[in-house]
Amino acid sequence: LDNITSPKFLVTFILCLILILLSFYTGINNYLIALKEHQTAVELNEKNLESQSNYATLAGLGTKINKPPTVLSTIVDGLEGDLGRVATVNIAFDPKPIDSRFNSNPVFAIFGVLDLNFVVKIVLSLFAILFTYDAIVGEKEKGTLKLTLSNPVPRDKLILGKTIGGFLSLMVPFIIPLLIGILILNLYPSINLKGEDWIRLVLICIVFILYISIFFTLGLFISSRTSRSSTSFLVLLFTWVLFVTIIPKVAVMTAGQIYRIPSIHEVNAQKDAVLQQINREAQQEVRKFLNDNPNDGTKEWQTKFRDGIKEIQQKATEKIDNENARIEANFRGKQTRQRQLAINISRISPTSAMSFAVMSLARTGISRHEDFFNAVKAYKPVWTKWANDKMIDDINFSGQQTDQKRKLDLSDMPRFSFKEETLGKSIKRIIPDVTIMIAFLILFFVLAFISFLKYDVR
Repeated sequence: LDNITSPKFLVTFILCLILILLSFYTGINNYLIALKEHQTAVELNEKNLESQSNYATLAGLGTKINKPPTVLSTIVDGLEGDLGRVATVNIAFDPKPIDSRFNSNPVFAIFGVLDLNFVVKIVLSLFAILFTYDAIVGEKEKGTLKLTLSNPVPRDKLILGKTIGGFLSLMVPFIIPLLIGILILNLYPSINLKGEDWIRLVLICIVFILYISIFFTLGLFISSRTSRSSTSFLVLLFTWVLFVTIIPKVAVMTAGQIYRIPSIHEVNAQKDAVLQQINREAQQEVRKFLNDNPNDGTKEWQTKFRDGIKEIQQKATEKIDNENARIEANFRGKQTRQRQLAINISRISPTSAMSFAVMSLARTGISRHEDFFNAVKAYKPVWTKWANDKMIDDINFSGQQTDQKRKLDLSDMPRFSFKEETLGKSIKRIIPDVTIMIAFLILFFVLAFISFLKYDVR
């Protein structure tokens, strides 16, 4: 009752209502824009392929693979803005995801994206501190705690009552705007949440509540270990900065010092050197083939020439893909070790654990980007073989030029497919993060409980 009738409850409710609904509006707007851009890009790519004059030009130009936006990016934007959305697949170069949203609109990089994850991670955790920094020590300073305990009131019931009552009063400003936002999200005709998406959304909300609970119990613990409200607030503010900002940054710096990886420019230079070497070898094989099989102008020679060039070209392409895969695997292995170390160190902070969990559930983290990238890499040799066969079959032996523009046949072109991560795999991925968060919650509550039982109320 004291919390609900206080001015901080009204301020918290109004700010949460504004920020949470604004985050839903921003998320929905960004998703609809991304969805429209994706559909437009796919149509333009198809038209661009059909407009090419011959298969040789098409093979060199390549096809663009666009990563589809995920519907739960409306809730947790994650890394969707930072990572590339488009990869070009052609017969020569290794595909690289490019064109992030921040490239298209740099203002996002300057100000960041307002999503529900940001509101919970920053704002709600601060409100949890605001609700609890004087929960124990504040009553001690006012003298009401000593007065209460002068009656036959057990300390364990008192701390449990404060925990439950305070937490419920903090959940009201969060849950009500959240339900309104989800209702708005469900009413948009262009946004279709399937059964699995609803399960993911519920799990994300549970993780958010778990995260808020950690800072709430932390506030109770610090409040029951200090003798002045100002001291309690300063300690909690320092701890908040430590969890939210310092530990994640230090984790990245530490991992970078322990596992050093080559720059992307060095990797690209290695790939370019391999490409040039294999192309030179292929050209030598073509010259040798022509010397061994002189052109006699017959159809038999044309057929033999096509088959021979196909074999040389396919062998060269496989060599390029294999060498690129070897270089990429070496680089990705080092990168993965560095990233995993950074993730494990940063999990000392419940903020990092929460972010990893909700990004995995929303499919907006690094794992989805890697799955997309691996699918593109697997698609490249399939598309390359088709392009090489079409290009060689299209060789004109007559030498006659024609001005008539013809439409290329793309009906048998292999199509790219990308399977999203299943719910079971996502749940398995978040188990370490959720376990760490539960451990933090239990630890802070037990410490708060024990500290209050021994607290000097004088």
